[in-house]
Amino acid sequence: MSKFPEKVRKILESSPFVQKVTGSQVLFTSEFKIKAVELNLEGASPQDIFNRLGIDTALFLPDFPKKSVSRWRKIYETLGEEGLKEERRGRGSTGRPKRSFDPSNPASLLERIAYLEAENYILKKLEALAAKHEKKKGSK
Repeated sequence: MSKFPEKVRKILESSPFVQKVTGSQVLFTSEFKIKAVELNLEGASPQDIFNRLGIDTALFLPDFPKKSVSRWRKIYETLGEEGLKEERRGRGSTGRPKRSFDPSNPASLLERIAYLEAENYILKKLEALAAKHEKKKGSK
């Protein structure tokens, strides 16, 4: 999406359902997302939902409301309302869950060994580079 002109940003930021507007993105409140999904489940179209909740669809690309509501609906169907309340992207996200290590599973053991060997290899290379750098630095 292209950058929003200042006039459009002001219009969007004046809505109670817009949490934040960056150069090219709009962050809607979880309240808006939940209302939008509920209205969509009742049969309202994404364009109609945005307009009904006071967000002018003319400010966006034509398929923006449809894609947004579709994305929110998938989250709502899999994670419920809580999925729309927590931010799962950017700084607020917790990242990918760590894979657990199962000592009774041979495949898990082999994977762990390969990881540790790669880690040792990298550390040895780093140590050698640091020693080379110190030697070069000391000869000057």
